[in-house]
Amino acid sequence: MPRNERSQTVSFATPTTLLPPQEARGRRHFGQFSLRRRVLLSQLPLTISAALVVIAVMVIDPGVALESPYIAIGFGGILFLTLLAGVVPWHRLPPVLYWIIPLLDFVAIAPLWTASRYVLDGMSLLTAFPVFWLAWSGFYPVLALSLGFIGTAAATWWPYLPGTAPYTDELIESNLTRPVMVPFMMLSLGAAASILTRSMEKQRLELRASLEKSKSQNRLLQAVVETSDVGILVVDGQGHDVLMNQAQRRTHFIGLPPGRNDGAEHELLLFEADGLTPILPNERPVAQALQGREYRGRIIAIGTDGSQQHLSVSASAMYDDDGEFDGTVVVFQNVTDLMDAIQTRERFVAEVSHEFRTPLTSIIGYLDLAMEEDLDPTLRQFLTTSQRNAERLLTLVTSLLDAAADSSKVTVQTVDLSRLTRYSVESAEVRARNSGLTLASDLPDQLLAKADPVKMGQVLDNLLSNAIKYTPAGGSITISLRCLPGMDEKGDWAELAVEDTGFGMTDQERAKLFTNFYRTEHVRKAAIPGTGLGLAITQSYVRAHGGEILVNSEKGVGSTFTVRIPIAGPAS
Repeated sequence: MPRNERSQTVSFATPTTLLPPQEARGRRHFGQFSLRRRVLLSQLPLTISAALVVIAVMVIDPGVALESPYIAIGFGGILFLTLLAGVVPWHRLPPVLYWIIPLLDFVAIAPLWTASRYVLDGMSLLTAFPVFWLAWSGFYPVLALSLGFIGTAAATWWPYLPGTAPYTDELIESNLTRPVMVPFMMLSLGAAASILTRSMEKQRLELRASLEKSKSQNRLLQAVVETSDVGILVVDGQGHDVLMNQAQRRTHFIGLPPGRNDGAEHELLLFEADGLTPILPNERPVAQALQGREYRGRIIAIGTDGSQQHLSVSASAMYDDDGEFDGTVVVFQNVTDLMDAIQTRERFVAEVSHEFRTPLTSIIGYLDLAMEEDLDPTLRQFLTTSQRNAERLLTLVTSLLDAAADSSKVTVQTVDLSRLTRYSVESAEVRARNSGLTLASDLPDQLLAKADPVKMGQVLDNLLSNAIKYTPAGGSITISLRCLPGMDEKGDWAELAVEDTGFGMTDQERAKLFTNFYRTEHVRKAAIPGTGLGLAITQSYVRAHGGEILVNSEKGVGSTFTVRIPIAGPAS
């Protein structure tokens, strides 16, 4: 659907990297490398550190580097192990076998530490590299820490053994306790590294599980969105399209001008619900939504000629954690079939209203003229029956057409509800008297309100007609009208009540009272004529005025129908 100039369509799928192969590989995670490369990279820090030690010793005291064979033996051993780490196909061997490298590192560190400790302090720290390697390997944590402790102890005590250093036996014995803390310090560091590694591994597994779940939900959401027949468009705060599903893309193409393959929203052929009035660029659905507006069920037309479609558009804004506008979701539902059905119904109502009512009114009129003549009693009886049935048919047709018509539209004007009610009471008095009923009214002199006089007149007639129809002879009907000042934020309300002493209803019957064609069981058994549409139509008219209709009824006692409408009229 409508898109902005610089927008682009993006799916839910994970974006494919566009980096060159070298840069993409450089950004890979350590765990994604081959085992051989990981072993080599794990060995390199010790190799580099050993090279720096050799260089430092040669610079500070060249004599030690040249005279002692231990520098060459130790550094040569580390270089050999580094070469071994990069050559051996570790992926073909059991993973734990690469422990050979860090364990042999202790052997190579011992002679290097023996010679360089006379020149540099802290050479025992070289054992930290194989200790850490064993600790974060993840295999057999207790064994790894134990081997690290033993390897460190062996490497640091080896220089103090007889024949390995230029000391007398007395000096050797007096210095055997000097490196005693080094293995324990390395053990502590190894334990910390092991705990950290296990914690990170647990987090990695949880993150992987969360990522897999997210991918699964993403695939599910993508499938739902793409298979939906409702158009969905997501736009970020800068007006760029984040998502447009297949249904919306199809709709978008309908609105493109002839000869265009794509276009922004302001270029699309968009019209108001009548399909003729163009919508201004700043009043179009997405443009309005990008201003932070939210709406539901806005009807527009897209396209022209035979391809034109009607859409129901809804928009909901998105906000970030700071409450700032962060985009919008716009949903387009195709309601072309519904609009066609509404137009067909309106044409049907207009045509049938004329085709049915006109001949029936003519028949009733001619029967009235015939009844004025001096007729044979039998013929008069036949004509009376025909007239009564014609009037019933006209009433039925009128009720059906009123139910099919759009009852939500009202034409309001200033109406005196007291006068309107008084006219309805006067019209019903003769029928009430013939049915043996007492009809009373309690009306103010004047009560002005904004209302549709035709529809409110039908509300009054329907309620009075029902009260007369469903009240047995000897009963009474009372109609009252009053003003309810300042009932709510809408201001004053008008309340109309029609109370009768008729058959009444049960709670179950009252719950279905406003359903089309519903009639209570007592009424059906008594064969009282009616269509069951009057109250449904009455309720729709009252609601169109922004009001409500209430019912209070008791079986065998009577009923009270209360209508309330705002005096200021329905909301615009």
